[in-house]
This record gives sequence, structure tokens and C-alpha cells, in this order.
Amino acid sequence: MPEEPLDRVLWSDMQAQPASGQLPLLAHYTSIGTLERIAQTGEIWFSNPLYMNDVDELRYGMNLGLHAVRTHTGLREACPPDHYNALLDAFDALYSAFDGESAFDVYVFSCSEHDDEIGDDGLLSMWRGYGGDGNGVAIVFDMAPLLAARTPLLVRQVQYLSYEASEAWMEQKLQQFANALRRAGGPVSGMQAAAQALFERIKLFALFTKHRGFHEEREWRIVYLRERDAGGMFTQQLSYAIGGRGIEPRLRFTTDALGPQGKGPELHDMVQRIILGPVLATPLALRSVVRMLELYQPAWSDRVARSSTPYRSQR
Repeated sequence: MPEEPLDRVLWSDMQAQPASGQLPLLAHYTSIGTLERIAQTGEIWFSNPLYMNDVDELRYGMNLGLHAVRTHTGLREACPPDHYNALLDAFDALYSAFDGESAFDVYVFSCSEHDDEIGDDGLLSMWRGYGGDGNGVAIVFDMAPLLAARTPLLVRQVQYLSYEASEAWMEQKLQQFANALRRAGGPVSGMQAAAQALFERIKLFALFTKHRGFHEEREWRIVYLRERDAGGMFTQQLSYAIGGRGIEPRLRFTTDALGPQGKGPELHDMVQRIILGPVLATPLALRSVVRMLELYQPAWSDRVARSSTPYRSQR
């Protein structure tokens, strides 16, 4: 079965990985304790989306795809029964393998697009949601070196859709796929490759789509999928963390994997700005953060700023 027509149908609307010169600055809103840990260790912890605060981060898109594939009339009518059954069996097997094994080593680092208009004030919704209710920090990164180093990491802007729009996208994509499948024909054995291609597209839809109610976050995601890391660039950084929710799998990312020591990008160069949240941003706190950075990351100590956003803490 020719793969190119199916791939064209599946991926034509997927945004391309940006070139390193096209990636905006990205701000990670977090706690002051996380800033201290990053400064001390040089590690950025990628989280497994199954443990994220928003339960729809990954499960919703995957479950939506599974249900749609199993019930889509166009798919059933696109090929003979034995082909259709082979397609569903292969898709179900891929879903089961992902749910039971591969999803364990999917990791995401979430950031918010940062520009001059936002500046040192940051985004109010991000301070409330992720920046310690104003008591945290926003670490502004230049992530272009990740793209220049040609890593297996995926870097994409999040697409915001309502539940209805997500369902409509899934319906349209499956119908386009069914039409291409009908035109392609081919043996029953080709259904495995077709199911694999469809599953990958649904997986990336789930990873880079979020409910439209979160649109103010202007989110970009950096995603690690172990199955894409064929060369094992980051396997030594697969780890865990113990926190308030118990033990969780993590990717403890460092730039060591991006090139020989002294030749690859360095984390201290990627951090462009550290913005103190509007509650934390007192003169004493600023001096204390600068002192902390002088101990662990001296290059960052002159990159600290304070948000001037008027802020009322939530109670």
C-alpha cells in the first residue's frame, strides 16, 4: 500500500517544526523552589502528561481517537471487511501498547510564548495558574539551540479547540483517511502500516491540542517520545521524582546530551530572563534571588527582573 498519499492526508494540516530562528522566547512559570533546583542542578524536569493537573492533557485526545476509529462509518465502508477488521485490530493493538507501555515515557515541558509586549510583567493568567499565585517566577528561555542540535524533541505551538471542534476535526480527518484508503487499495497486510500512520497522527493531535478555555496561556510544548529517540540521546536522563502526588516518571533534561562538553549549547546561555512574580517581587526578595543565583548560576544573577502587575492573590 503506498504510504505517501496516506501521509499527505494525515499530516497536511500539522504545523511544521519551526526553524531555530523562528522560535519565539518561551517563558516557564513555576515556583521559586523549582528555580532553585534548576540553578543548582542544571536540570529541567519534563513531566509525564498523565500526571499533569489538566486530566485532558493526553487522555481526552487519545480516547476521542479510539472511539472515533471504532465507530466511523466511512472507515468501515472504505475497504473490504477483512481489511477493515485488520485495520481495527492493528489500531487497537497500538492503542493498548501505548496505554500500557509507551505512554509511561512521554514527557512534556510547557512554556508560554513571551514577547516584548508582555515584557517583565508576564501574563496574569499564568501567574495565577502556574506561578505560585504570584509568588513564583517566570524563567524566559531561548530554546532555539534545541532545534539547532537536531534532537528527537518535538517543539510545537498548542492548538486550542472546543470539544465540539476537536470532534469535528477527528471526523474530518478520518473521512479523509478513509477516502485515501479506498483509493490506495492494497493487501490486508498493508493495514498494519495504515493503522500505524493513523495512530501517530492522533497521538500528536492529542499532545498538541488543548481546550480553548486555556487560550490565554499561549502555550508551546516541548515533547519527548521515547520511540522517536532511536539513538538513545536522552535515555540516560529518564528518571523519576517524588513529590506531593507520590512518585512519578520524569525526564531530567540537561544539555549534556546535545553535544560534547564545551561544544554543545549550555543552559546558562539559554536562560534569558528570570521574572519574579508580582507578589514575590519585593526589593528584599529580588536581592535574595540574586544572591541564590550568584551561588549556583552567576551568569543569571544580572538577568533578574520584577513583575509590576497589580495583583490580588486568590484565597
